[in-house]
Amino acid sequence: MLLNLFWSFFKIGFFTFGGGLAMIPFIQDEFINKKKWLTTDEMNEMIALSQSFPGVIAVNISIIAGHKLAGIKGGIAAAIGTVLPALLSIVLILTFLEGFQDNKYVQYTFLGIKAASAALILDTVIRLTKKNIKTTFAWVIATISLLVVLFDFSAAWSILIGAIAGVVSQCLISTKK
Repeated sequence: MLLNLFWSFFKIGFFTFGGGLAMIPFIQDEFINKKKWLTTDEMNEMIALSQSFPGVIAVNISIIAGHKLAGIKGGIAAAIGTVLPALLSIVLILTFLEGFQDNKYVQYTFLGIKAASAALILDTVIRLTKKNIKTTFAWVIATISLLVVLFDFSAAWSILIGAIAGVVSQCLISTKK
């Protein structure tokens, strides 16, 4: 299992550009659809947790998934599998790309990679929205959070507002019963 976790996250990390959010569709496909290691609900919980913790979302989600599937060693194997491709890429880029940075084909390549990464992130947003935002209350919180972030306030405010609103909402629902 440890080798499978490492290899799965290594492949995902190797072929994904754009950070942790761009990795999510690949992780979902590999772990839910192909390997059947996780359910969609478990994956959504992992995404929420990984965004709540400090640090890089890709590493956070790999540690959470690895730990769930194979304990502490699984978390470590998954994290190493996630980080290693980026580390190797940086070493290769610094070694070989320095003389090519002004090459128009290299610039066009990175332009295409950025566009594809944005599309993957948008796909993740759409999937998470469909799966998690089902009530008027959730839409209001999501809209407020989006506005907070769009107006350049810290994303921490968005999380804090959502948490407080969730607690207040639950308290109001509980008192009505």
